[in-house]
Amino acid sequence: MYRITQCLSVGPFASPERAEKLRAAGVTHVLNVSDTPSDISTADGFAGVAFVPMSDSRRLLPSTAVRAIDTLHEFVAVPDSHVYVHCVAGMIRSPTILWLYLLALGVPLQDARDWIETRSPVATAGHHRMVDREHVFLAQKHGRAHFFPHPRADIIVPFPIAEEE
Repeated sequence: MYRITQCLSVGPFASPERAEKLRAAGVTHVLNVSDTPSDISTADGFAGVAFVPMSDSRRLLPSTAVRAIDTLHEFVAVPDSHVYVHCVAGMIRSPTILWLYLLALGVPLQDARDWIETRSPVATAGHHRMVDREHVFLAQKHGRAHFFPHPRADIIVPFPIAEEE
């Protein structure tokens, strides 16, 4: 799991074996953006679990992008929530959806990419196979129309990068 902001993390598939570690890290909600249904549920101790299926080998449909960032926003809006966004490997889909959500909140494009890619060394945020400029404009427009005022200021506070010892 790679923590991107105070309440958003990204990483590989949330298997039942990983569920305990996610809960121990404070994860309360899980958003699966892979092409495989979730192996975990609210019965595993999470307040919310959602699945927005998508492929990482073709362009993301605008309706799917909106559904994913709306679901993410719904989870993040819960007080004290910590949302884990995952796909299969945590390399393309989950970083891209998290990136679109940060753009929807007004974080500058390169800042959002840097926050994700410096904290998750395997991530490619905004991968060219999935999104283009139209997705960026869609996320920004949708965010302005639906996500403000945002109930949590900590959503756009990057998580500190741990210094190596």
